[in-house]
Amino acid sequence: MSVRCHLHASLPTLFLLAMVLFTPIAQAEIIDGFREMKFGMTEKEIVTLEACSTSTECVYDLAGKNRYLILDYSGAPETESAATLSKISIDMGAFTDQWYEELQIRLQDQYQLTNDLLEVDIAAFAKHQISELTSGYEQGQVLLTVVRRKFGNLILKVIYQNKFMAAKSLKERNTPH
Repeated sequence: MSVRCHLHASLPTLFLLAMVLFTPIAQAEIIDGFREMKFGMTEKEIVTLEACSTSTECVYDLAGKNRYLILDYSGAPETESAATLSKISIDMGAFTDQWYEELQIRLQDQYQLTNDLLEVDIAAFAKHQISELTSGYEQGQVLLTVVRRKFGNLILKVIYQNKFMAAKSLKERNTPH
């Protein structure tokens, strides 16, 4: 089955899974980073971590495979302080319905779903009008994203971001297309 047919067939599944798997969690999780990488760390601190070969790339064994993490830094918005870790993007590999569902369950077991997939976004993604489809947990601090790459193949990413980046991405998401 072609990627386009597979995507078209799997979009209803994605939407249903997003709706069915939502189970409210009583208390919000404090998101301070991923494993030993904590938001607010400097690039100098990151390169001392065993899993990080540079200040922007790390490799972890997650779900039985080596996963590449791309790190982004930003300064505090109200000051001109040194840039610190603000976002961690984890490449979770090729999209499949089963892998998407498994990631969704894993995230839901740990975090509260606060920003579900929107029908308008699912439709725009299916029509190739947008290249990413994102659901958010814990007010956007943890994201599960389906990304359509340049040649049409789909990948999955899990993104951890600090509160400032989460608020910024929520604001962008709530801005009309």
